[in-house]
Amino acid sequence: MKTEPSVSVIVLNWNGKRFLYNCLNSLLHQDFSNYEVLLVDNHSSDDSLKFVREKFGNDTRLKILALNENYGFSRGNNIGIKSSQSDYVMILNNDTEVKANFVTELVNVAEKDSQIASVGCKILSQNGKIWFSQKFMNNGFIVPFFLQTLVESRIAQISRISVANLANSGCAVLFRKGVLDKVGVYDEDFWSNWEDWDLGYRISLAGFKSIYISKPLVYHVGGSSEGSSPERYVRIYRNMFLTYFKNYEDMNLLTRFPLFLFLMAPLYHISWLCHRLATRPTDFNRKLTLQYFLSMGKAFCEFLTSLRIFAKKRYEVQKLREISDSDVTSNTQLKSVC
Repeated sequence: MKTEPSVSVIVLNWNGKRFLYNCLNSLLHQDFSNYEVLLVDNHSSDDSLKFVREKFGNDTRLKILALNENYGFSRGNNIGIKSSQSDYVMILNNDTEVKANFVTELVNVAEKDSQIASVGCKILSQNGKIWFSQKFMNNGFIVPFFLQTLVESRIAQISRISVANLANSGCAVLFRKGVLDKVGVYDEDFWSNWEDWDLGYRISLAGFKSIYISKPLVYHVGGSSEGSSPERYVRIYRNMFLTYFKNYEDMNLLTRFPLFLFLMAPLYHISWLCHRLATRPTDFNRKLTLQYFLSMGKAFCEFLTSLRIFAKKRYEVQKLREISDSDVTSNTQLKSVC
């Protein structure tokens, strides 16, 4: 009889007390048996840990790792990953609720093929709309999430099929621990944002697979602790540039990357800004329009100042390469796996 694989579900928290009951309660009612929940707290100041101990402290499946400062998304989750001895690790945002078969469904997919390193699923917002599905490539370029939001009807259409993709959202994703031990974890210099794209690209070029399944197993019930400030978009764009710089093979670094850096990315940015000004979403502060506009320029400057550090990282990433960028693109442009 085959032994059920072990799973560590890592929930990173920073001042998310208002979300934790729904998130942890749903996690502790899974139909999977061999799992633990590891709450990694980034030095919260809102009594999150006291609340969790009062509500769930008697459940032996829950373990708490209290950090002495806020290490950000990447390092905080990495600390949880490195502390796990399980076959699989799952990353789950604290502002989510999951269905009772969440762990089972993702593990079942991963168990079908040892080359599957990552599994994600459809993530819905409270109103039932798709909050996030897959991360993919088109003609050798990563399709950014903020560009996907401009074509919601297309995203709804492609989200109905299970596919091999570039990466799964860091909001809710399962990883094969052995693959992370080989290719590495989230880049801690990213702090947050685009660390999941970067890790997914690294997994792909090392010859492993990321799979998205179309089942809606996760509900995104809260708001990000980061918000949507201009400063966050500086980090998003900087990390986007660094993801390409680290992972592109040499030829694409000389050809596609300049095209993206100086033409496509500015066009994406203007399209996104115009869309925000026209639709006026609640997370966009119109009074800061100039700062939003300048965010890409600031990101480019930060990218340039980071090149020395990331040149060394690029060298290490390229040593992992087992397939070409053309194969990465071919394998991660919404090819059905059903």
